[in-house]
Amino acid sequence: MLKAVLMDIDDTLLDFGKCAEQAMRIGFAERGLPFDNSTYAVFTRINDVLWQQIERGELTTQQLFEFRWNRIFEALGIEADGVAFEKRFLDLLYETAFPVDGADEICRYLKGKYILCAASNAFHDQQLNRLEMSGLLPYFDHVFVSESLGYRKPEKAFFDACRAFLPDVAADECVMIGDSLTADIAGGKNAGMKTIWYNHAHRPVPEHCAADQIVDSLLELKTLL
Repeated sequence: MLKAVLMDIDDTLLDFGKCAEQAMRIGFAERGLPFDNSTYAVFTRINDVLWQQIERGELTTQQLFEFRWNRIFEALGIEADGVAFEKRFLDLLYETAFPVDGADEICRYLKGKYILCAASNAFHDQQLNRLEMSGLLPYFDHVFVSESLGYRKPEKAFFDACRAFLPDVAADECVMIGDSLTADIAGGKNAGMKTIWYNHAHRPVPEHCAADQIVDSLLELKTLL
């Protein structure tokens, strides 16, 4: 019997793309830097590759923060201090929260039926603040964040650390829901949890997809949970 639901935050509960683009627009405007339709696409291309390296254990978050924006500025042909902008970008993200369509409704539906948990690779205070800004925080019994747990998805230790707060819940009584096939789905599956892939981007389903179920919208979860 399912007892606990763990949900990723960025690109599952909150629209990271909208948050990041707004933070970029504000930060670029403050510095008089050019911003057009291609600017965010360059950020996404580079940022996605770097986070995939983090999920594979090839890069640490601190390393990413040290060179991410220098690499992005170089690709954009912009001369600017990437390390300084990284700090400002993170500060702006801290104050930015756009819920994904259906996030409030599905959290309201799940609250009380299950132990509802958020599970994220990020900064603890940042994610708590963004969930609070979005109005979603009151739905959650626990918010698990890599910074405070000391482990990252997809490490099994991350999911084991989450379950340490759920002493009467076995791994197979948990379901991990998220958009990342690596961090959320492979990580949850390796920890013995059930998994649901939130494929909001309508990506092709891999031949050997580890997810037990796949949904394109959060409200589809009502038919599964």
